[in-house]
Amino acid sequence: MTKIPLREKRNYERTLCLHLFKQAETREPSLRTNLLRKRRSLFRVRRWKMATKVVDAAGEPIPTSSVLMSAAKHIEIKCMSENVEFLKCKKKDPNPEKCLDKGRQATRCALGVLKDLYGRCKDPMEAYVGCMYYHTNEFDLCRKEQQDFEKACPFD
Repeated sequence: MTKIPLREKRNYERTLCLHLFKQAETREPSLRTNLLRKRRSLFRVRRWKMATKVVDAAGEPIPTSSVLMSAAKHIEIKCMSENVEFLKCKKKDPNPEKCLDKGRQATRCALGVLKDLYGRCKDPMEAYVGCMYYHTNEFDLCRKEQQDFEKACPFD
């Protein structure tokens, strides 16, 4: 089986979308909305794939808001002690310099959790992060991807 180059694949998607759009202009309203939905879904899938960079080239996690929101429950469970210690330190002393070490520990723990999650269940995590990115971190619009992610990577 031969692989289709990415450039040709994008050109095919673009041509297909233009064809669907031309069909939608000439048809009755109910068919027009269905064709436009197909066109939007093609663009949506492509946009998710472009925006789902969870790790950089070196393999280190990129903690964007969609990545952190997607992994929030895992971070909460695994980094509870580090986060509690950091919050206690901040409450005890408002001077930011006093709690830098505790903050580094909490950050190191969260990045470790992200790296571990990405290593264990790459595809479901990328799908969930892509959905969260596309829908501006709205959990309600990404329930299917959330269920797939939580099934692949259960909470410890």
